[in-house]
Amino acid sequence: MDILETIGLDQQALSMFKEIFIVLGIGLLLGLEREYSKQEKEERLFAGVRTFPIVALIGYIALFLSDQYSPFIFVAAFVGVMGIIALAYATSRKADAGTTTEFSLMASFILGSLVFTKNYHLAVTIAVLITTLLSLKIKLHEAVHKLSRRDIFSILYFVVISALVLPLLPDKGMGPYGIFNLYKTWLIVVIFVTLNFLAYFLSKFLSRRHSVLLTGILGGFASSTATAWYFSRQAGKQESGGVIQAAAIILASSIMFPRLLIWLALLNMQMFRALWLPVLVFGAAGLAVGYYLSTREGQGPQEGEGPEISNPINFKEALVFALIYVAIQFVVGYAEEQFGDKGVYFAAAISGLTDVDAITISMANYGKQSIDLSVAGLAVVIGAFSNTSVKYAFCLVFGNNRLRKYASYAFVPLFVMGVGYVLFHLFS
Repeated sequence: MDILETIGLDQQALSMFKEIFIVLGIGLLLGLEREYSKQEKEERLFAGVRTFPIVALIGYIALFLSDQYSPFIFVAAFVGVMGIIALAYATSRKADAGTTTEFSLMASFILGSLVFTKNYHLAVTIAVLITTLLSLKIKLHEAVHKLSRRDIFSILYFVVISALVLPLLPDKGMGPYGIFNLYKTWLIVVIFVTLNFLAYFLSKFLSRRHSVLLTGILGGFASSTATAWYFSRQAGKQESGGVIQAAAIILASSIMFPRLLIWLALLNMQMFRALWLPVLVFGAAGLAVGYYLSTREGQGPQEGEGPEISNPINFKEALVFALIYVAIQFVVGYAEEQFGDKGVYFAAAISGLTDVDAITISMANYGKQSIDLSVAGLAVVIGAFSNTSVKYAFCLVFGNNRLRKYASYAFVPLFVMGVGYVLFHLFS
């Protein structure tokens, strides 16, 4: 504060200087991209690295003056800038001139104004997104040209079942044991369709191998169980291959462990401190095997390519998985009714068959209340390995011989480690 007083600046003036630098940065970011893009094409430059920062500053100053004097100042500045942009476009010598630079300049003016309203992060985020879209022009056009009419309808269908239908469904249990929840069941369908959708479109723009691995990793954050089902079924459709699918399943399953730590860190820090090391070791062991399998050399063409994904939605497979999920939920409900509170560990093992997140959240909360912390922590580990056993079962039942073999490289050692950990804590 003393330094500010010495140079004659108060907090308000310092804040304005900061905002001006942000405005200049936004303008320079957009201007540099446009300048570089035009120079590559050797085209006449309408607005570049100098014009964009100036327009952004005009937007900032216009809103500042409007706040001090009259709102009509901002309106006049906006109309003036838009008029100059429209005139420049109208006098362009090229008949096929695009409007990307003109709209970017409009965005520069608006973002400069947005900074004045103290929405710094929003303004910078939008500027980065616009710059990214501008710089990816060629790749985006190439991607669009690769899409077929069927792909476009698949995208629309995907939006309907995920963004339109899902929010309308009731989120409450129905039927025996309250097992049938329309919202959660449809969410399972959406997750499965998303995995297939993601794998299909990634395979269009990446090699088959890389698209499978990336889908597996992303699927691990959404639903590692659905990911294991999906790739087990994919591998089962081919006689050879299976290594890459095994790697994807193992990577997805291993990501589940650090995901559990995130829940514990948010809900029960004491339990997090007790479990972070063993859970991290379990996850790291699986990731190491998954990474090893993903980098295996000497794969034949069939191994690297895998089965062709002909249907980007694959709704039938999604419904089959959802029905199996509901059936397991019924078994869970029956077991919990029969055993009640007789065994926290048994309840964790049963609940973990369908949803490891649910048992983790429950135990994190119970660990703060009636259940001993060590009991709740061990129940989380049991639930995690119960869920892992389901994924391994998918590999054994639905996969081909090579998938079973390579999936065992990770799952068998993980089970040995998990059983050892549980037995040690039960009898120590």
